[in-house]
Amino acid sequence: MLDKIKDIKLALKNKSYLSALALSLTLPDICGEIEYPDFKYDNGKRNIGKQYATWFDDWVNHYYADDTGWIEDDAKAKNPLFTGKMCYSLRCSFLHAGNADIKNWGVEEDDNYRYAYEFRLAVSGADSRGVHWFNQADNNSKILKTNTVTVNIDKLCEYICLSAEKYYQKKDSNLFKDHNIKLIDYNKGFLQ
Repeated sequence: MLDKIKDIKLALKNKSYLSALALSLTLPDICGEIEYPDFKYDNGKRNIGKQYATWFDDWVNHYYADDTGWIEDDAKAKNPLFTGKMCYSLRCSFLHAGNADIKNWGVEEDDNYRYAYEFRLAVSGADSRGVHWFNQADNNSKILKTNTVTVNIDKLCEYICLSAEKYYQKKDSNLFKDHNIKLIDYNKGFLQ
């Protein structure tokens, strides 16, 4: 775990944001599997999405509090602008399709509006949430309300790393042994 965090920090230092993001998005997978081994489907297979999102919400979510603040002694955001479900969707899109198209993270429609969702990644900017409305040409149709969330890549990587490192320190390091990658460094002549 610590070697991955070290590589992420090095990638951020070198402004290799996409590399840092790719490796960062794997850490909640590892931690979620360790923390929630009983989150499984009826067929016994691991419920990766639930493990991932729950771990993120338990360990990283508090960094994404909006102006409504926190609950549970500042451990979780009341209304986070970026959630575990959203991060899992980003992980799937980014690692499997090479994009940042995350699925809708809210309702599609209510009594007054139809909703659309836009997710953006930024570098060296602030995390933000915004909303804009479009009136429809047909007066009988609902107004389209677009929710936009912008997440700073370097901060997301930093928050995941900080949380994973704290998590690692609270757990027995043997729990992480199945999540290590052994590298042979032929220049040094031994395993890293």
